[in-house]
Amino acid sequence: MKRGAFTMIELLVVIAIISILAALLFPVISQARVAAKQATCISQMRQIGMALRMYADDNDGQWAPSSTVTVDTAGTLKQRTWIGYDNTNGPLLGGFYGRVDRPAVGPVIPGLIDVYLRNEAVKRCPSQPGEWQLAIALNWFQPVFPSAYYARNPGARGNEYGPGTKEQYAMPTGEYYAVGAQDSEFEVPSETIVAFEHKARVPMCNFLQGDDWFNAPPDRQDLRDHMHGLHRVGVVTIWADGHTRRMAYEQFRRPHFSVRKDIYPEL
Repeated sequence: MKRGAFTMIELLVVIAIISILAALLFPVISQARVAAKQATCISQMRQIGMALRMYADDNDGQWAPSSTVTVDTAGTLKQRTWIGYDNTNGPLLGGFYGRVDRPAVGPVIPGLIDVYLRNEAVKRCPSQPGEWQLAIALNWFQPVFPSAYYARNPGARGNEYGPGTKEQYAMPTGEYYAVGAQDSEFEVPSETIVAFEHKARVPMCNFLQGDDWFNAPPDRQDLRDHMHGLHRVGVVTIWADGHTRRMAYEQFRRPHFSVRKDIYPEL
């Protein structure tokens, strides 16, 4: 016997089944997209880590500073940061020009490691806001910065510094420049952060240096917001031995940000 068209009840059942399957599949698809973006970001951050390593290899084992000063053909001193961005989109503020969290208005001013990168796209995390130029910060722990932590551990004062800020200076005109650490100074490269994803005005930050903490960062929303986890509330990090990994805010330890580890009696 030839079957007629679907009844209204049958159509409603089919629609209900499709709706249920869609509701089950959409979160899975969304999570897959998030995972794919994270995998892409890890790969790109690994390339940035390799570029930092190549810079050190080409400079007698000295790591790229957060920023340096060069002299152009007219004899004018120019600040050059470790990674390139358009720093003409904002005035000098806090020692640096421009903003990476705002669109470029001109061409990228090449950074110290840009020559080792394949293209500009490598710098952009696929999960970062579209108007941002970068979502990465160099570990900017520096020996001249004050911290409440030094009251209970005086031996760390003047001795905490990241790979790109063994020394930190300011020009008379206000621009900052630094000196990078030597390979021989790294006590545990696999436990030393070089750079990490971050919400910052410029591509370097020491937002966790000033507080008194050791085993876990302060549980403050302003600091969590500053970390700006782009991957399931986590960030991709680059380490001095070249590996990359995603970390949650709670997983950071203070010694991760210092080239020297012997200054911590807690270890």
